[in-house]
Amino acid sequence: MQARFLGIFLLIHSAIFALYMGNPAEPEIIDAGLFIPQDASFSVKVGYQGDRVFDRLLHAYAGSHARVDRFEMLTDQGVITLNYLDRFELYGTVGSMRSCFWFRPHVDKKRREFETNNRATGSIGARLLLAQWGNTGIGLDGKIQYGKPGIRWVAVNGVSHTSSAHLTYREWQGSLGVYHTIDLFTPYLGVKYSNVHADVQGLSKSAYPHKHFKMSNRCRFGMAVGCSVSQGKKVDLNLEVQLIDEQALTWGGNIKF
Repeated sequence: MQARFLGIFLLIHSAIFALYMGNPAEPEIIDAGLFIPQDASFSVKVGYQGDRVFDRLLHAYAGSHARVDRFEMLTDQGVITLNYLDRFELYGTVGSMRSCFWFRPHVDKKRREFETNNRATGSIGARLLLAQWGNTGIGLDGKIQYGKPGIRWVAVNGVSHTSSAHLTYREWQGSLGVYHTIDLFTPYLGVKYSNVHADVQGLSKSAYPHKHFKMSNRCRFGMAVGCSVSQGKKVDLNLEVQLIDEQALTWGGNIKF
């Protein structure tokens, strides 16, 4: 039965290639750290998180009214996590983000492509392991992400214009997930609700009819499927895909001290 469950999970994972949801079992996956005693109430983890958004499903408004054809984003972040009793975690990330998006605003129907610089981004969040039944459990996660990269250029019907505009990207997300541990593997499935506010400001007349426009997500609800691998000592590795409200892949890992 366990082998069948793992096989189904791997099949889904191989076929379906914002915010990262994370494994609801994360507070207890690594039991023993490098230096902190195993029975200590508090512990610290550091890690890395890479996120590749192939399309964040957005629409434009307030200066434009149109469906955003594609919104891609790449982030690389370091993570620090404070763990309490292997049940509750507070964490923060800091790193870099860049994005590329394009659409045809209704004001003139011209195709516009935007590409940003690589700039700083960060998030804060918390997760709680609610309940467990043997190797199965359920948990909550919530986070807020912020970034403000400059826009390198805007292309109008293929003609590129340099730009001094910038993109302000804010997103908050809440999620509920369930996991089941099978030896070294802890696959999980979760549902999430997210809210995106993306504001493009400082556009020139040659690039856009208005000085600014805003974007928000077309779909607020999504799901995530992932799996963590760990022996329960010192380190863990994780891979996750996000679906419905976005098409994204996240990978990372942690070291517990």
